[in-house]
Amino acid sequence: MPIISKVGKRSTKVRLVYGVIFLILTIGTVTMLYPFMLMLSGSFKSEADINRVTLWPKYWFDDLALFQKYAESKYNVLLENVEMAWGEYVPAWYKIQKPPKEDFELLEEFLAWREQCPWWILGNVGQPTGKVMLPISARKFRELMFKRFGGDLDPFAKQMGLPIKSWSYLWPPVQGVFRYPPQRTELMGAFLNFAEKQPIRNRIITNVDGRFWQVQLVSKYTRNIEQYNRAHGTNYSSYDEVFLTRRVPAGGLARKDWEEFVRRSVKMPFACLRLRPELQDNFHRFLTMQYENNIEEYNKDHEVRYSSFDEIPLSPTLPEDRMEQLDWGNFLKNPEYCPVDGIEVYGPRQAFEEFVARRRGVPVEEIKPLRLPIAAADWHDCMAQKGEERWEFTTRNYKQVLGYIGLHGRGIRNTIIYCSLAIGLALLVNPLAAYALSRFKPPSTYKILLLCMATMAFPAEVTMIPAFLLLKRFPLWPLLGGGAAFGLSVWIFSKVLKNLPEMWRMIIAVGIGITAGAWVIPRAMGTPHISLLNTFAALVLPGMANGYMIFLLKGFFDSIPRELYEAADLDGAGEIRKFWSFTMALSTPILAVLALNAFTLAYSQFMMALIIIPDQRMWTLMVWIFQLQSQSHQAVVYASLVIGAIPTFFVFVFCQGIIMRGIVVPTEK
Repeated sequence: MPIISKVGKRSTKVRLVYGVIFLILTIGTVTMLYPFMLMLSGSFKSEADINRVTLWPKYWFDDLALFQKYAESKYNVLLENVEMAWGEYVPAWYKIQKPPKEDFELLEEFLAWREQCPWWILGNVGQPTGKVMLPISARKFRELMFKRFGGDLDPFAKQMGLPIKSWSYLWPPVQGVFRYPPQRTELMGAFLNFAEKQPIRNRIITNVDGRFWQVQLVSKYTRNIEQYNRAHGTNYSSYDEVFLTRRVPAGGLARKDWEEFVRRSVKMPFACLRLRPELQDNFHRFLTMQYENNIEEYNKDHEVRYSSFDEIPLSPTLPEDRMEQLDWGNFLKNPEYCPVDGIEVYGPRQAFEEFVARRRGVPVEEIKPLRLPIAAADWHDCMAQKGEERWEFTTRNYKQVLGYIGLHGRGIRNTIIYCSLAIGLALLVNPLAAYALSRFKPPSTYKILLLCMATMAFPAEVTMIPAFLLLKRFPLWPLLGGGAAFGLSVWIFSKVLKNLPEMWRMIIAVGIGITAGAWVIPRAMGTPHISLLNTFAALVLPGMANGYMIFLLKGFFDSIPRELYEAADLDGAGEIRKFWSFTMALSTPILAVLALNAFTLAYSQFMMALIIIPDQRMWTLMVWIFQLQSQSHQAVVYASLVIGAIPTFFVFVFCQGIIMRGIVVPTEK
């Protein structure tokens, strides 16, 4: 029967009441959905836009926001990488703007030259420290290594010399542009081979001018160009007009800045420097001093056979051998033997200028200096692949979470087993306890119910340490022995002491059981305890019985008509038959609520599971997701929460009809 009749619905006041009720429900729905939508939107974001509070990612429809994320991903989430590449100040990702029109004038020639540029490192590899994300290049490299070694970490660690506990710890080796190029170890060699096969748009060009501006000029003269002009007596409008010249300037502070950066800065790669041939004799004297005039020591270190230092040639560019690179670099840094006038800068800009001059058929002096249009090239690459980039940024965090879960596949298996055991035992233990209280109505029923409800007064964290200690030294044999002694005593007394009141027989049997479990078995066995840690029993036993669910089931069982049990007694049905065929069959709705509650508690358990299961092979899915969240970016955390909620959502949708009946049926009865 409806609360308000059809006649009452025609009243204006009733309609207003209806309107207010629906308005309140709508507001309540919005207040619940709005935070969820913010989290869902945040799961598609990254460092570039995580602080934008929007219901959907802005880059889905805004090209500039997409370009900001593209730059953040390509330059490995480091603003200094963008500044050094573009040669301009970038205070924040969201302040990146579209490059000016003049930067696009050289774009076509730059794109053609970029294919042959040897000075680059691979972008989209992320950062292996801090709150990490997994860009496309890092993800593909991990997948490549995983497939190459068949998912087996032992041969990978043996060949690559990198012992790691899990594939989730594998990141591309550091390629940062330093003075010396990285040594080609097994892992670095595999990565460089991988990098050469990636799209050219993923390469970060080494802009020496940008490094000179950021490392040398800004750190010394601040970002204010006026301070630089006052110190050098120049009239530049911005640092964009200041270049690292090929040869050292004639004099003044410009000469000092040039020499300091070239000789001392770790951000100046030796691969972009050249030494003039007239330094050959100076190089011989330097080696004589360096090795104390001992050619044998030099031959031993370099595995060569020279009879004197005068036979050793001076390479105009950085040699490939590591020992020769060290000698070459130490010579360049020594002003006593290597005069600054003998050093030249030849990097990406100089090579690009020569390329443009050849293409236009004019001398290099007529066109230089040319500012590398790297920012314009990045904009072009981003806009040319807008659909692919949007899809990559939308799915990137979810791919990282799913990949992490896939690499720890035992977590899925453990979770399925744990949840199945938890549901099965919850549907067995709690109904049996509730049935006993409802069917037989012992005198202490309400005291037992009060004790069951009292368990809700304490948070689960209070029992963590006692439960851990109990599971670590679980008295299995005393419990089994005491129970067996109690059962055997009850059976013997029922045969021998028939005239003794039943209450006294039970008291004596309990005393015998306690004595056997607490004293006889421990003295006989010495160490009767076992450890249940790292077992499914440790996960299931602490939550097997639930006081609230026993209370709820007892109330539901009380609503079942007693006449059914009386009719079953007349038909000769036993208690097991009555429990299973009547009580359980008529309690499907409340059992669905119990199963859902057991699933939710087991599936979402991570803290207790982490404490009592030290072995990672036994970790459940939530423990692994917790580990991922502790080392991942906030957006990845949001994505893991969304993925983690999917099983619970589907279970609730599947059980929704049964749960609603579980709410309505007891009320109607």
